[in-house]
Formats: sequence, structure tokens, C-alpha cells
Amino acid sequence: MKPNRIPVSTKISDYLRNIYGDEWTEQYCRYALEETTDFIRVNTLKTTPEKLIAVLRDEYSITSEQIPGIPAALKIQDPNRVAGKTMEHITGHYYLQSLSSMLPPYVLEPKPHETVLDMCAAPGSKTTLIAELMKNEGTLVANEVAPNRAGILSFNLERLNIINCGILQLNGEILPSYFPEYFDKILVDAPCSGLGIVHKKGEVSNWWSEDMADRLASLQYRLLVAAIKMLKQGGTLVYSTCTLSITENEEVVNLALQKYPVELEEFSLPIPNNPGFTSFGERQFSETLALTKRITPWESGSEGFFLAKFTKNESFPYIPKGGNKLRTTFRSCKKDELKPIIEQLERQFGIAPGVFDNYSIVEKADDYYILSRDWDGGDFISFNKAGLKIGALDKYGNFIIHTNLAQLLEAHITKNIVTLQSNDEIKKYMDGAILKNISPETKGQVAVRFKERIIGTGVVNDGNLKSRFPRAFRTQAISF
Repeated sequence: MKPNRIPVSTKISDYLRNIYGDEWTEQYCRYALEETTDFIRVNTLKTTPEKLIAVLRDEYSITSEQIPGIPAALKIQDPNRVAGKTMEHITGHYYLQSLSSMLPPYVLEPKPHETVLDMCAAPGSKTTLIAELMKNEGTLVANEVAPNRAGILSFNLERLNIINCGILQLNGEILPSYFPEYFDKILVDAPCSGLGIVHKKGEVSNWWSEDMADRLASLQYRLLVAAIKMLKQGGTLVYSTCTLSITENEEVVNLALQKYPVELEEFSLPIPNNPGFTSFGERQFSETLALTKRITPWESGSEGFFLAKFTKNESFPYIPKGGNKLRTTFRSCKKDELKPIIEQLERQFGIAPGVFDNYSIVEKADDYYILSRDWDGGDFISFNKAGLKIGALDKYGNFIIHTNLAQLLEAHITKNIVTLQSNDEIKKYMDGAILKNISPETKGQVAVRFKERIIGTGVVNDGNLKSRFPRAFRTQAISF
């Protein structure tokens, strides 16, 4: 047994035995106590699987291999190496994520220039993958009602330099009032009872109950219905959970099929899976439930999951309930207003004219954010965040560049670059320390480079480099 693993509770095993039988349940209980496999997802906006495999191997002695059929997935082969303690992880070159969790965005198939909603978005593993599949273009809206989880979502969007996403923090059930039939594609990765992740989160055994699963199923159905109302005719919706109950999966999907103009689509997965149930006991479901997929943890070497893919066949009358008008939190910046800021950045960092024409820039409380050029989030209604923070004006009118922008425009920055030479220097920089003996010819704001990658910003005065690496990222240790 792995240390700190919690045996599966009798409540869970009895419940699963009733659905899947003795042999299956015994295997489930054994798997919950076994060592699990670690996977990471390559951020293809920043690097490639081949490059990352080489960096992890050569710089950190972490060996990994690609997973057939999932282009960005890498399997960590040495469980004793910690993939979360590398500079590449801190600077968003990859995301720690289970294999099963990567699948819903691939099934959704979001495209650049589409308008997409991730309805239950935190912590951001699927949101950031959707953004990557969209090539950081188009419009991605990520909703997360819980404030603490919305903060984690924002952190991960920043870390991976996502610029096509805005964060809402609203009850998912009211979203149709503001976005009726608005989205091309929607992911509902619904809150669930977690029976597919007991091997990762043993605490599920402490609180799981059938009553809780029933209550969650009611919420899941309401969120699914809200998503259907927001989906355009002909649009695609993926419903997923990391649980294995019929109550939260087939019954929710079947009820939506009965009441709304949607149908299930066929899709395939690159890992072992089983079709959804079309009946259970005396309950009969639509025969098309066989098109849904259930992933068994030990068959995939990952989490248990359920996925269903819908198409909306026709528009249907929906009158928004109205309610309070949401306030506009961001302001679009006019070209004339941005001209002195952009010219300052071009002079300071040798950025070629025209680079910023590829983006939109908005402002909120003197902070500036960069977005994909064609982003359209409904007039910025009540967004907690839109795009990637790139800097702010100081009291003298100077634009103070944020690390995010330096990373995003890495390929375009050609001057005022300070290159760090050693692991000791990079650790000090990432801890926010002052580095001495910088060339006296270098002054003012600089981009900071390490091993051919721009990782942040700083300011140089009198030969001293003061780090401006974000405080939020300084808590993460690096293990060279």
C-alpha cells in the first residue's frame, strides 16, 4: 500500500458492487491503494513534446514518453522524480494532469476563431488545453463560481500565457440570461462525487454517500440544461465527470435527451474505454447512451471518467429571465491611447513595429491586459479577468512591463536582455533577490533570459538587477 492511502469505504464498495459486480469492485479497491502513474501535458503554445522530453531528461534526469493518440501527453517513467519542481513547470511549458482529464477537450475539438465556454473551469487543466487547441485565438470563456478556485484558475492561465480566455465567477445556472445560444462549443466538466479519483484523493472515501451523489446529479442536470440553452444550433457540447455512478452520468444525460433538442454523437478515445449503460435494473435509457464512454481507472492507468458528446439539433425559444445588469469591468483601449505605451516597449526591447497589431489590449484599474485580436466575450460583462496581464502605468506615466508579456513576446525581444549564467543565479532571481555585477551599459527595464528562454523581467540600476518575477510564482521550488 502506498503511504497515506485510505482503503475504499464500505459505502462505496457496496454501491459499486451493485452496479459492476464483485470482481470489478475488488479490482477497484486494490487499485485505490496502488502506486499511480504520473502524466504531464505539454503546453504546445510554448514548446513541443520532443523538446520537453529532451529538457526533462538532460536537465532534471526525468525520463518520459509520449502517449499514442494524445499528442501533448507525456508519461513520467520514474515516479521518484518530481515533475512539479522544474523551471519549465513554473514558466508554463507543461501542466501536471491525469491522462483521462485531458480527453474532454480533445473530444470537444475546439478550433481557432470559435466561441467556446468551459462552464466549470477550475483549476484550469481543461481550460488551458482548450486554449492550446484553439492556438490562443478566438474567444474562450471560463466560468468558476467558487472564489478560491477562480484564483487558482487565474494563476494557471497566467502561468501558461493564455490570452484568449476571460474568467467569469457566476452561478452557472444564470449564465443563459447573458449568453443565450451564444457559444459554438461548450464543455461541462461537472462537479461530481469523485468515484473515479479515489486512488488519488482517498478522502473521497470519508465523505461519499448515495445522498450526495443524488444531490450532485440534480446540480449536474441543471448545469447541463443551462449549457444547452447557451449552445448555438448545430453546436457541440461535451459533458464529463470523474465519477463512475449511473446516477451522475447516464441518468443525467438521458433526462437531457428526453427534454431538449440534442442528440448524442459518436466519438472515439485513444485509451481503453467501455460504452455507457443503456439500462440498469428496471431503468431503461435511450439506446444512444451506448455512444457515451466510461473509462475504468486500472484499464487506462489513470482516472475513472465518463464522457458524452452532444449536438444541438435546433434552436428553441428561450426567454432570458433578466435580472441585474452585469457591470462592465474592462475597457477596450483605443489605438491613440496605446501608441505611447507600444512605442515605449518597441524602443526598450527592440520589438518590431506591427507586432502589437496581432492583439487586442484592454484596461482595468490602470492594469493592462492582452487578448487575442478577435476575442469577443459579450462586452466584457463582469469578467474577473480578461486575457493576460502585461503591465501597468506608474505615477510618472511609464509602462512597467509584466513577466507575462516578456514570456509571450519572447521571439520578438531583441535588446535589453540580461542573461543569467548559473543555476544559483536563476534561483536567486526566482526568489526575488537582487543580482549584482550586471553590465553598466544596461539600464532600466530588462527581459531576463536563462538557457535560451526569456523567463521574466527586472530593472537594472547601477549594475544591480532587481527581480520582477511574480510573487505568485516564487513559492515553487526548483530541483536541478
